[in-house]
Amino acid sequence: MNNSSEKLKAIERRIAHVWATLLHHPVGRPEHASSLSKLSLGLWECFQVTGQLYDLEASIQLDQELLLLHPVGHRKCDSSRFNLAGHLEEIDESIQLNREALLLRPVGHQETVSLLSNLSAGLRSRFRLTGNPEDLEESIELNRKALLLCPVGHPQRALALKNLSVALRRRFQLTSSQADLTECLSASKEAAIDLCSPVSDCLDSVKHWIIFTQPHNDLAQSNLDAYIMGLSLISRSLCMMPIISLQYQHLSATINLPEFVSDGASQAIHLGQPALAVEIIEQGRGLLWSELRGLRTPMDSLQALDQSLAEELIQINHRLEILSTENSVEAGTTDFGIESDSHQHQVDIHSDPFGRSLSEKSHLLQAQADVVGKIHKIPGFETFLGRKSFGELQSAAMHGPVIVVNCSGRRSDVLIILEQNLPILIPMVEGFYEETKTLVQRLKEAQSDIKVAPKRYNHVLRATLQDLWDLVVSPVVAKLRELQIPEMSQIFWCPTSILTLPLHAAGPVSPGTKKFLPDLYILGPPTLTALITSFTTTKSSSGLPRLLVAGQYDSSLRNTKEEMKEVLQYNLKRHITVNKDAVAKALVDHEWLHIASHGTLVPKEPFGSYFSLAGGSRFTLLDIIRLNLPNAAFAFLSACHTAELSAGSVHNEVIHLAAAMQFCGFRSVVGTMWEMADVDGPEMVKDFYSSVFSNLEGDPSRCNEVGVQARALAEATKKMRGRKGVTLEQWVNFVHIGA
Repeated sequence: MNNSSEKLKAIERRIAHVWATLLHHPVGRPEHASSLSKLSLGLWECFQVTGQLYDLEASIQLDQELLLLHPVGHRKCDSSRFNLAGHLEEIDESIQLNREALLLRPVGHQETVSLLSNLSAGLRSRFRLTGNPEDLEESIELNRKALLLCPVGHPQRALALKNLSVALRRRFQLTSSQADLTECLSASKEAAIDLCSPVSDCLDSVKHWIIFTQPHNDLAQSNLDAYIMGLSLISRSLCMMPIISLQYQHLSATINLPEFVSDGASQAIHLGQPALAVEIIEQGRGLLWSELRGLRTPMDSLQALDQSLAEELIQINHRLEILSTENSVEAGTTDFGIESDSHQHQVDIHSDPFGRSLSEKSHLLQAQADVVGKIHKIPGFETFLGRKSFGELQSAAMHGPVIVVNCSGRRSDVLIILEQNLPILIPMVEGFYEETKTLVQRLKEAQSDIKVAPKRYNHVLRATLQDLWDLVVSPVVAKLRELQIPEMSQIFWCPTSILTLPLHAAGPVSPGTKKFLPDLYILGPPTLTALITSFTTTKSSSGLPRLLVAGQYDSSLRNTKEEMKEVLQYNLKRHITVNKDAVAKALVDHEWLHIASHGTLVPKEPFGSYFSLAGGSRFTLLDIIRLNLPNAAFAFLSACHTAELSAGSVHNEVIHLAAAMQFCGFRSVVGTMWEMADVDGPEMVKDFYSSVFSNLEGDPSRCNEVGVQARALAEATKKMRGRKGVTLEQWVNFVHIGA
């Protein structure tokens, strides 16, 4: 990658961050003007690198807004005017150069569309500065000419439609012409669904569609339609990435996904469609897990009707999974035996290491689409592998209420899902999103200084748990009591967006008490689809489970052997191993897993997170998701950071070691939210397993029932809280995920 490309990517990441900040800082807030200034500067820098006039146009618009915020005499007024004057000189020069370049190109030349678009953008930019309506009219006319040169099937059609939509929007803002409004929306929608244009251009059109419709109450449904289309496009864009690590990088670099999903859900709630809001959240949360989980969709019912079609899809999905879970070194060298004369097969993998993989994936996806198309023609399979409806997602509440917290700058709400009826809505207080951001940032800062200021961290954590109780958990508990949900029954939390806080330990529930949320309800925070999978794959056993124990024995973990003794005192069929290959091989024959080792996060590379095992081997998150363990039931991950997101992660993707264990087959997982003290292992393990095996009532098959491990963890952490010298941070660290 050359220096200009690296510089551009860095600028675009900064712009995405500032843009997200701006959306949630309306006019009047002190951060608004600062965000406008930073965004204008970023777009100007983009223009300097790319020469794209629409970046310059956007920068000018922001500078004009800054002028309105800084009246004459304000210390920043002169600098804003200077920026605009400099822009006008640049624009005039660019317009002239584009006019000359067009004269040198014959009609139909391949560069004509780009030149028309650039000239149109320059005229729009000049219109914003001078107010000359002739510039805007010529801009619209040039966009229409560009569109005529981009018939259906042309790769620049979406871009041409979006540019026309932008110009029409400018004129609508002046004239309020209904015809301009109708054509603007029509162009945005057509651009969004154009299958022959780059997905990035389609997504840009969706963003424009959202921005245009958001201020208009009469366009609220259109605004919601734009969010739904955007989610579909984001999923489609992942198909352009051959392996899952590249897909993740794409999600983190190209779109502020958590806020996009939550804002879309908030719009559905605003329009009185809470069931659709749940569907949107589930579709946009854990996109990568959903894609991989879709490749492991059970085919039992399909096999009963058409075994050959089911087997064909199983084989294609298996090949796709192998390809998706390769690492960057392996990618591009795998041969699945698919013949093709595609030019991409002739790409030199040394100059384009992913070219071969992308070509393979393209052919596999086409084969998959062909088979799924045939399946959709079978009665009862019309929505096979499609987006799950609320009715399907509602089965996640079969063992207890599911509590979805939608955290958005537009509005924040709790949605309680029960086995029957529509979701129950609890609106959060105004400013909930901003308060949550403050809590997250405050806890993160205190956590980074925990080594030098442990008392301060515990103080901040205590305040955070109290704020969580007051802000979100207390209203939920009040509603659960109103619904007559018995205390100590199981509930399942699904937080979204930036809400990456220890909801499971909120409290105390009232001043002067030591009672926290785990004393009221048993918890387990999953995605809905993962929870449904956990329920449907739960299998009873006629006896005690087979346990695999893996540990790291060295001077850095002095208490590992003592912890292992606590685990091994129970009369389980067990196997002890210490290195990565042996663990992966032995897991196939064991229902339970207990790992005691170091857990390590890799910043911005969550698939590289790992358990340290013997011989310096690393059992990585990528190694784990390659496993398919249909008999797995429970995993206790006694290591640091196993349920924590790595720095710079996409919140909604929830990619950590515990989630990987759940994906590969373990329906119930105990993990840790941050660094775990080695001294905590033996006592926690002793109390946890004691609780599990003392409540079986003579029936060993009950140890795999839904809720057993979650209840055992609640009891173990309660005992831990009662021990002298145990800090708040130590017991809050442990969390249960799954059924």
